[in-house]
Amino acid sequence: MPLGDPMGGEQEYGEIGKLKGVWIASIPVSDLGAGLDFYANVLGLKLVIDSKENNWVELGSPDLLGNIALYEPSPFDTRQPGGPTGIVFRTESIYDVHRRLVDSDVRFMLKPERQEWGGLLAVFLDPEDNELSVMEDPEHYTRSIAEDIGLDMGGKCFMDRNRIE
Repeated sequence: MPLGDPMGGEQEYGEIGKLKGVWIASIPVSDLGAGLDFYANVLGLKLVIDSKENNWVELGSPDLLGNIALYEPSPFDTRQPGGPTGIVFRTESIYDVHRRLVDSDVRFMLKPERQEWGGLLAVFLDPEDNELSVMEDPEHYTRSIAEDIGLDMGGKCFMDRNRIE
């Protein structure tokens, strides 16, 4: 019996039950109002859930695969404002994003820079010093992982973004 099958069946797993995307990524902030202002007015995300009374708001965009939640952590929460978030936005024009954010006085840890793997990457900070990244890489899902890490596969690629053989 497969684990998680409450009926004890022996059926094969199908499409249902597979991970479909990232639902939400959360970022701790000390001032929910200031965080909301930055993510909505500077980054251009739309308020999706407003639960300020519960120290929680969610912002999103039709272009994002998930939402970003801002929350005020308790003093005992292990995640406090500041530091890496692991969030990487994608864009069609990193230089336009950079110019727009610089005009809004956003601080950059890394200005747009070509990476070894071919894409452009920039790292910036929100007002709480939470690190966010933005990437421009139009070939990201057509280039193989082997190419990204510089492996010479002799014209063959055993791994690509969509499958592993």
